[in-house]
Amino acid sequence: MRELTINPVDGEPYSLREVAARIAATGVPITDAYLSMLETGRRKSISVDKAVGIARFYGVPVEYLRENLEQELLEAVESQLGLFQRVAELPPEARRRIARAVERERQAHGLPFQPEP
Repeated sequence: MRELTINPVDGEPYSLREVAARIAATGVPITDAYLSMLETGRRKSISVDKAVGIARFYGVPVEYLRENLEQELLEAVESQLGLFQRVAELPPEARRRIARAVERERQAHGLPFQPEP
């Protein structure tokens, strides 16, 4: 797709660096190295925000880039639900210890504190 998208300034296809810079300028952080991995198939998955940024740059629907988006989202949700189900089966005190451990990790990574409900 990149080879078919011509830079009007020089009449040549956009380089990965140019594509990354233009997408990043729209507020979607992305690098030419990331784009290279997608192009070569070394990276198979892509985040939704990056897929949207790339699709906008090339003027294609995001589905063009994310043929398996719905399946990937479904699998991610099912994985999270499985984790929650396993935690829910624990006794209340064990769930509280897990919640406290999660909050300590969140704070260690600079995320805001969210007290237990």
